[in-house]
Amino acid sequence: MPKNFYSPTMLKKYLACKHIIFNELNEEKLKLKRVKITKRDSIRFEKGNIHEEEYFKSLKKKYSKVKNIKNLKNVNKFKETLDAMKNGFEVIYGGWLGSDKWIGEFDFLEINKNLKSNLGNYSYEIIDTKNRSKVKGEDIYQCSTYNDLLEKAQGVLPENFYILLKNNKKEKVILNKINEVFKSHKTNYEKFLKNGVKGTKAEKCSACSF
Repeated sequence: MPKNFYSPTMLKKYLACKHIIFNELNEEKLKLKRVKITKRDSIRFEKGNIHEEEYFKSLKKKYSKVKNIKNLKNVNKFKETLDAMKNGFEVIYGGWLGSDKWIGEFDFLEINKNLKSNLGNYSYEIIDTKNRSKVKGEDIYQCSTYNDLLEKAQGVLPENFYILLKNNKKEKVILNKINEVFKSHKTNYEKFLKNGVKGTKAEKCSACSF
């Protein structure tokens, strides 16, 4: 499957270091080798999955109309997500949204009956799980990408999104405060993919130790 450069992950990499995108684009041509996943990384990933799954269990206790898309096999997950939204599921887990070239897989959509949308007398809000003690800047841009896709799917931008941290601490982020900055980064990244990738070079930055 070819890489998709129009994704929250690639946007995060671009904001950390533009040369990462150059390497991603030229990985096969330059015969680049990826750093191997360490045992520590594997444990961290596993803890993150457990954190996500435990939160899903709590949502299933809270709501009766729940859609688990993450574990579905051999289906169009974009269609499954939109169908679940149109049918008013209260929680949608592991769905996919796309618009133009951009795509993203979110952790959770939770119904919001206080904000109408093209779907009806309800809309959805993003909840993303992070198994750490505080929110990082990259989390904001990742979730902003999801919200950009969500706005196109439901016809209205949510007022907030949420990041569930360690110990189930739920941080609310107000979209109006950060959306303009996100849009600027997204636009710059799209221009970079069209015109700027070939001109990058490795420079010292905070993204890595090289």
